[in-house]
Amino acid sequence: MDTARHTEQMNRTVYRRAPGPVPVLGQNLRLVDDEDDAALADLMERAYAGTIDEHLGGNSDGAVEIADWRPDAVPHASFVAEEDGIVAASLISKNGDDFWLAYVITHPEWKGRGLGTAVVAASLRALDAPVLAGCTDGNTPSERLLATLGFTPVPR
Repeated sequence: MDTARHTEQMNRTVYRRAPGPVPVLGQNLRLVDDEDDAALADLMERAYAGTIDEHLGGNSDGAVEIADWRPDAVPHASFVAEEDGIVAASLISKNGDDFWLAYVITHPEWKGRGLGTAVVAASLRALDAPVLAGCTDGNTPSERLLATLGFTPVPR
């Protein structure tokens, strides 16, 4: 797929982060495992409901999105934060030679506490490689998170 053309049609900007130091944030982080899929699907539906990304991917079914992510998943760099269940996740995928921040998901009741930043920072530390991320234009929390962690827009 032509990523640049695809992101323009979706009104999304591609960001890139070069390898480098990443802050250590958060506690209660662990790697994603196969048994997390149902919880991740539920978390995704709750987190995206009513947001600019609610219908990204053509549906709002978290189980479909997680199943679509799994074939290209990078489990050694995908993390969840737990507080009486999974409350945030950073899901990394690989497309060719490129690592992608596929999803950053935070439960609505846990937003604004730095958990999204913590799980993404853990993913970046695990990879120590360039990482790309697509962000819907106008998704201010995601744009802010990416900028905080050193991502910069890729020229179109």
